[in-house]
Formats: sequence, C-alpha cells, structure tokens
Amino acid sequence: MSKGISVRIYVVHFREDDPYKNTALKMVRKGLATLTRRPPLSALVLNPFAQEPLGPWDKAYIDVHGLVVVDASWKKISRDHFSKIRGEHRRLPYLIAANPINYGKPMILSSIEAVIAALYITGHVEVALKLAGLFKWLKTFLELNKEPLEEYSKARSIEELIEVEKSFVKKPSSSK
Repeated sequence: MSKGISVRIYVVHFREDDPYKNTALKMVRKGLATLTRRPPLSALVLNPFAQEPLGPWDKAYIDVHGLVVVDASWKKISRDHFSKIRGEHRRLPYLIAANPINYGKPMILSSIEAVIAALYITGHVEVALKLAGLFKWLKTFLELNKEPLEEYSKARSIEELIEVEKSFVKKPSSSK
C-alpha cells in the first residue's frame, strides 16, 4: 500500500506533459502512488477507450489488484497507450474536468481527477478526499461532479450506471 492510503495506485507515465505540473507525478512524489512501466498484470486500468464503465462492483477487484492510471497527453493519447497494459480495463462514466487546462470540458480529466473519480465511485471516498488535498482545484472537481459521483457510486449494475450516465450527459452544465 502507498503511504497513508489503503489502495495501491500505479502510474504508467509516458512523459508527454510538463513534469512540474503533472498530477500523476505529484501523487508519486507524495508517496501516494507508484511509478511503474509494468503494472501488475491483473490491476484495474483506467482506459477512456474501454467499453465497460467502472462501477461500485469494481471495489473488491481494486482492493485486491490495485488501480492503474495511464498518464499521457490528451493531445497524443490513443488506444496504443493501453494496448500493452494487461488487466481489467474500464472507462470512467461522464464527468466534467476542473483542472486548469481543461476546465469545464467533459471527460478530459487529469490523471489525479481520474483516480479520484474511480476511488469515489468504488467506495474509497476517504482516499479520494485525501488525494483531493494535493491541488486546490480538486475541491472544485468534487463540487462540479458531486451529484454524478454519488449516483454512479450507488449503481447496482452496468445497465443502471449507463442509464444514470445518460441523464448527466443530457443535463446542461450551467445547472451545477
């Protein structure tokens, strides 16, 4: 386990962004994640190209095998970034970014936003809140996405989660 948290978080870093602003590397520097080229073969991989959404049912899997975030530039990311990473691949459901680069854009999350969302949805809320303390703007991420995160974390099936997700995609972001 990483320092002070109950979930193993692995970062696969492609060195495509400014290392001083990089949210994944800050998790690593703070001892909250492990930098690796080859994460455990059975870990859960956050992958925006995956078909299956992440849901609360993935909690036990993450508890046993850990969580992988692939840190790459959104301008360069492709399926190739994920093709050699084994494990269970899941996409995050619809969320709005609050990071300074992509504020307000749907699904263009920073690595730390993705990890926080995955942890929150899978019931690791305390760990998500601890990570949210690393950057001031992460409180805004949690506020912007409070309702969807809560609803996704209550879904009992993939079908239910997808229906909930559709309801947030249709809502105008100005209502938040």
